[in-house]
Amino acid sequence: MTAESKKKLLDAWTFSWPVMNVLIGGRSSIDLPEIQISDRDEATAFVKSYGYDPEKTYDARLMHATICESLSFIERWLMPKEWKKGLTPPEEVLLCRDPRDLLLWACDRRPEATARRIWSCAVLRVMHTIAHIEGAFRYSDIDVARDEIVARFQAIAAYDERGDTWIQHGEHRIKVHKMDWKTQKSRESVLLKLLHKRANVAETIYDMLGLRIVTEHQTDVMQVVKILYKSHVISFPNAIPSRSRNSIIDADAFRARLDQLRGEFMTGQLSDEKFAALLDALEVPPPQEDKENLHSGSDYRAIQMTCRQLIRTPRPITVLRKSLQAEIDSKQRTEGSSRHIEELVSVLRNIARLSGDDEFSFFPFEIQVMDKHSWEINTTGKASHSRYKKSQLKAARRRVLNEILPAL
Repeated sequence: MTAESKKKLLDAWTFSWPVMNVLIGGRSSIDLPEIQISDRDEATAFVKSYGYDPEKTYDARLMHATICESLSFIERWLMPKEWKKGLTPPEEVLLCRDPRDLLLWACDRRPEATARRIWSCAVLRVMHTIAHIEGAFRYSDIDVARDEIVARFQAIAAYDERGDTWIQHGEHRIKVHKMDWKTQKSRESVLLKLLHKRANVAETIYDMLGLRIVTEHQTDVMQVVKILYKSHVISFPNAIPSRSRNSIIDADAFRARLDQLRGEFMTGQLSDEKFAALLDALEVPPPQEDKENLHSGSDYRAIQMTCRQLIRTPRPITVLRKSLQAEIDSKQRTEGSSRHIEELVSVLRNIARLSGDDEFSFFPFEIQVMDKHSWEINTTGKASHSRYKKSQLKAARRRVLNEILPAL
């Protein structure tokens, strides 16, 4: 075997194992210890395969804006104190306009280039996360989805003369302590959430829209869930099973105790008033601890459901056709110009017959149901949202700055 054939054989069986760990091992790309890009041509090919063309003006400007946003995020959220003290990236990184430079610097293992390399890696990690946000949440139907989903829940909400809030379906209704909508998640909040998630893709952000319902009694949380699906406000086939959490009430224990009380009530051992009072006062222990979300406090108590709603939005070509048709209907035009516009409308209508007038997409939303006592613990104790956000921030800081922090 010649030296050349040996080299070819060795090259064929040489792998970039960090990359293989991403592709077949379930590791996130932002946790790669290194990447291997040898020259600018390879860097260009890498960026193009990612989905951007650095030779196009629009793409170049977008990537430069992403570099600037990444540096700003690191400064404001991950290391504000250090940045104020002057512990900032090298000037080359701060002034960088082209991600291909960052890629090449991230691969430069020379000792004298260490600072530039580790800062380039940090910026690229945040850039990757921003790119996923842009791709997943830059759709125009987010407002349509929010309005349609909120309207479904408002249809089962009622308010009496005392200002009390009720969830109702037919004759069945439950008084609730409060209902809170979260209709917008800040860009920084999405970034932090993605940077601490293993998958690190924006499609895994399910709570861009969320509702929290706080009941008076623990057992009322079960009643609220029942009303939600009985009223068809949520569709249980469209629930995401892997996103269901119940840390507030052991369903098996609740069912056993409820069956016992129902039996006593049906046999006359309990009066109407006694049966209702016992259910109001019923306390059931939570199920075993759910350790899936490491940043949620162990004391957090709620039923959490992630559902999806099929949202229809008109295609841009449909909007154009209807706009032109409205113009034809409302204005007097010359015979020639009107004919041309009508012909265009006819063409657009024929296109719509093939593709349809609307686009369809499932939009996820999160529902949390908890009783008043659990809500007070969740908002003030170890499970509070502020503690949760601090835990997220620490995890994101470690992940992005894993080589920079030891060097500070």
